[in-house]
Amino acid sequence: MYMNPTIPIVTPVLQPLVETFVKENVIAKDAVWLILKILIVTAVSVIIGLLLHKRMKKQWLRTNKTVALLLSAVMAIALSIRFGLSVYTFQGLFLYYLLLYASASDLTDRRVADHLSVSVLALSLISVPTVGIISMLIGGAVSFAIQTGVSVFSGGRYGGADIKISSACVFLLGWSRGLIGLALGLLTGVLFTLIYNKIKKRSSSEGFALVPFISFGMMVAYFL
Repeated sequence: MYMNPTIPIVTPVLQPLVETFVKENVIAKDAVWLILKILIVTAVSVIIGLLLHKRMKKQWLRTNKTVALLLSAVMAIALSIRFGLSVYTFQGLFLYYLLLYASASDLTDRRVADHLSVSVLALSLISVPTVGIISMLIGGAVSFAIQTGVSVFSGGRYGGADIKISSACVFLLGWSRGLIGLALGLLTGVLFTLIYNKIKKRSSSEGFALVPFISFGMMVAYFL
């Protein structure tokens, strides 16, 4: 079971707002607190998304301000609803930021820095009590083995960066959710590329950025 410890709130600032709502019988006190906390988390997430966008832009990575801010807000709200204001909400947000940066990097020059995969592995420590280290190790190993085999048989077109970042994500999620996320990401990527190549009359032998699709699959699996 996921534990849902709430984050501390600055009571002197929010208490008057809560009391006003409760006195007017507009909404229950607990609901007011929950909404205010979610709004705070969302606001902070949008600010971090903006700072991350500016950093990526400064590094000449392909990024879009509107997309970055919208995704940051949506992820904060969705994670807060799914996990409450718990450590798993913030783990999910940091995973999203890392995958957003990795996706922008892959879209720019087909490269993903190793420190991003290492950061995902470090973030995985939070998952040990709930997912279990055995499940995490099995998932990471199976993911790495499958993708290494694909890379060998594809003549190296399947990059090492894809293998490292996706295996780190599978390790964080555990074998069941992780492999579901990997399968969803790869399937989405392949289908999109086939359709895109057909429309653009582009050769299927040309490489394409896979990390954005892997990121999509992993974030969907995180909610399972």
